Amino acid sequence: MLSEHEIGYRNGAPSAPETRPFATIAGVEVMQSSFWGNNPRTGDHDPLIRFKRHSRFRDYPLHNHDFVELSYMYGGMCIETVNDRLMGLRKGQVLLVDSGTIHTIAPLGENDILVNFQIEKSYFTTNFFNRLESDSLVTSFFLNSISKGIDHNNFILFRSETSRRLPIFMNELMCECLEPSARSENMLQCLFSLVVSELIDVYGQGVDEGTVPLRNPALSYLRHIEENYRTCTLQETASKFNVSTSYIAKLLKRECGATFKDLVQHQRIEQAKRLLTNDTLSVTDVARSVGYSNISFFYKVFERECGMLPGEYRKKP
Repeated sequence: MLSEHEIGYRNGAPSAPETRPFATIAGVEVMQSSFWGNNPRTGDHDPLIRFKRHSRFRDYPLHNHDFVELSYMYGGMCIETVNDRLMGLRKGQVLLVDSGTIHTIAPLGENDILVNFQIEKSYFTTNFFNRLESDSLVTSFFLNSISKGIDHNNFILFRSETSRRLPIFMNELMCECLEPSARSENMLQCLFSLVVSELIDVYGQGVDEGTVPLRNPALSYLRHIEENYRTCTLQETASKFNVSTSYIAKLLKRECGATFKDLVQHQRIEQAKRLLTNDTLSVTDVARSVGYSNISFFYKVFERECGMLPGEYRKKP
C-alpha cells in the first residue's frame, strides 16, 4: 500500500525542501542528519533504536548522520551509493552504515521495500557487548562507532539472503518497534542482539563488500573485564597481557570513553541488577557475589549507576 507521500512522488511531485543543514565535504554538499533532530513524530525522549520504512519513488540527497544505520531489504532490491561505491542491495540483505559515512539511495520502485533501523550511538554500552558472544570484526565495527577521535566512514554489506534466522529476527524486531510490548525496551535489546549475532555468523561465512576497521585492541580488555569483573584489577590485567597499566588506561579511555575502574563497576552493577531479580538472595549476598566486600560502597555505586537503591530496584514492576 502506497502512502500519500509516495503517491505524490510516483506522480512526479518534488520532494519537500530539506530543513536539515548541509555541509560541504570534499567540495560536495552533504545533508547532515541528527538522531534527535529528525523525528517528525515527537519532541519527547526517543528510544535508542528507531524504525522507519524508506519512502518509495523519492530522490534522496547525499547525506550522513550522527547515528549508526542498519538497512534491511525486506522485498525487491535497491541501488545505494556509499563512499562513492555503487552497490545493489537484494531481498534479505543488510547494509550496516557507520555514523559520518556519506551515502544515498536511488528511488525505490513499487515492489521495493527497504526498512531502516537508526541506532543512537549511546546504545553501544558495555552491556550491549556483553550480549555478543563472538569477538568478531562486526563487534569491532560497533565498538568503532562509539570511539573518540577517529574517522567514521565504514560500512558492511551482508550477503544474508540465504539466512534462515535473520528474517524471523527482523520481523519480530519490526513488530516490536511498531507495536511495543509491555517490556518493550528489554524486548528491543534482546531482538537487536539476536539480529547482530546472526549478522556476525553471516560475516564469518564471507562478506565481499564494505570497509571495516581492524580488530579493535580494546576488545581483549573488555572481554577480560566481562569474564573477571569480580576480581580483576588494572595491574593484574596489564600483567596478563604483558602491557603497561597506562597503556590499558589510555586505550580504554580513548576507545570506550571510560576508565578501567568505571567499566569494572558498570559490569558488576549490571550483574547485580540481574541477581536482584532473585528474591532468595539478600542485597548483601548480591553485593558480595559481584565482588563488593564493602556493602556501603556497593549501595553508593548502585545508586549512582541506577538512580535508585538496590531495594528500590528489586521492587520495580
